[in-house]
Amino acid sequence: MRILLASPQGDGPWFALRMLLDGHDVSWTTPPKYQNSLAGLLSPPLDSIESPESYDLIVFDCAHDGAAADKLREVTPVIGSSKFAGELEEDRRFGIEFMEKAGIPVPPWEPFDSVDKAIAWLKDTNKRCVFKPTGDIEDKTTTYVSKSAEDMIKYLEILTKRAPIKEFILQEFVEGTEVSTEGWYNGEKFFAFNHTLEEKKFMAGGIGPNTGCAGNLVWMPSRTNPLFERGLRRAEESLRGTGFVGPIDLNTIVTEGELFGLEWTPRFGYEGTCNFICMLPTDFGEFLHTIATGGEPQLSTPTWPFSSTVRVTVPPYPTKPNPKKHGGVPVHGIDLNKLSNFYISDVRIKEGTEDELEVNGADCVIGAPVGCGDTIHAAFNECQAAIDNLRVPDLQYRNDVEKCVENRYELLRRQGWLRSI
Repeated sequence: MRILLASPQGDGPWFALRMLLDGHDVSWTTPPKYQNSLAGLLSPPLDSIESPESYDLIVFDCAHDGAAADKLREVTPVIGSSKFAGELEEDRRFGIEFMEKAGIPVPPWEPFDSVDKAIAWLKDTNKRCVFKPTGDIEDKTTTYVSKSAEDMIKYLEILTKRAPIKEFILQEFVEGTEVSTEGWYNGEKFFAFNHTLEEKKFMAGGIGPNTGCAGNLVWMPSRTNPLFERGLRRAEESLRGTGFVGPIDLNTIVTEGELFGLEWTPRFGYEGTCNFICMLPTDFGEFLHTIATGGEPQLSTPTWPFSSTVRVTVPPYPTKPNPKKHGGVPVHGIDLNKLSNFYISDVRIKEGTEDELEVNGADCVIGAPVGCGDTIHAAFNECQAAIDNLRVPDLQYRNDVEKCVENRYELLRRQGWLRSI
């Protein structure tokens, strides 16, 4: 199959590589900053999407260029992205209101366009809240979970000194277990639903900056459960007619008896999607084409019950690097014959060699080994074995991901959220 991957950042090229390794004819596009990602392993990226009708499938791994994705759907099958998907992810208020429309419970929230009004509201209600920027968001790192109303007031006062705040939401904090449910939507219903428990903070113990993902655990139930039925399933009907086809993830917080929607992620989950591919009992490219064309993929039992990753990086990650200064760090210990199970990101083949990897320097994320197993421990053992084989100066990774996610998984199981329906 002839496939084109459109990726706005350096996280995406591995998916082009993965489909290439599966035997597909794959091209890709990305901005200039990331054009050296996986250099020597992939052909150079195209400057733009030309002759879309010549492809069997166009894949958008992010909710970007939604209007372009919608237009391309008129001439060729497209999976991922749309104008609707962009609004769903970027506009927190739109996303919350869509949850409410679908009948998914959400924690109480208040919209604000003034910090002074928000501070007055916090003083009046004394509620512990989560700060969420909304509107046209380029960076969600300002999201903040407060320890108290007073703590949130201090945060808002500090944030206003760093950057102007136009629109935002304060949402009441709910104590519980954070877990995501993803489904692949073909325009009518969901297929291949799966769950992710993710550790987002940079350092062990859940401290430091939010990196999006420091490591995770993914599993793909063969039957539905309360997490799916009381959450993502409720959005199935509301999604019809929106024009979106592709993966959509609902991030939730659950207590012993309640489920609350938090955020939408209508795109690839990078490490999470890598886990999913390694459990998927069918060819990934063929699966994407089936979803994009409104078909129903034939899925059997997942290849493994559990899949895990641990992100490996080098300094100055998680801060922005200078490619000229931070590129070129040697990366030894990754088997180039086993890249189907090792998600690689900001690396390239060293110029003048055939098989020597080095850091590219765009974000200094080497990637993440994907471990699979019959148990959570077995999956993480496979991850750790791959990490132990790495020889990289100043290698960084969290060493507590397994313990953190296993505790959360067992709590979900005891509370009945994982029982088959």
